[in-house]
Amino acid sequence: MRFRNIEFRWCKFNNKYELVRWNEAPNSDTCYVLAFFDKGKECYDMRTISSRFFEDKDAFVVGKYAIQFLNETFEIERQEDELK
Repeated sequence: MRFRNIEFRWCKFNNKYELVRWNEAPNSDTCYVLAFFDKGKECYDMRTISSRFFEDKDAFVVGKYAIQFLNETFEIERQEDELK
């Protein structure tokens, strides 16, 4: 999911969901991580990188929906495991 220059995605290098900010420079395909999402025993937790996450209003919006999505997915998976 991407909103403006903030993207919520799966990172295959560290096997975690992450929130990244794409640079706005012309002809630039670089980004940096704002937050990681760690799967816990009861839900997902968001781990921010310094104050980067709080400096961007769009990151807060995407992060809010990302954590809701992950926690709802976690709950569905938990219920499926209980039915087995």
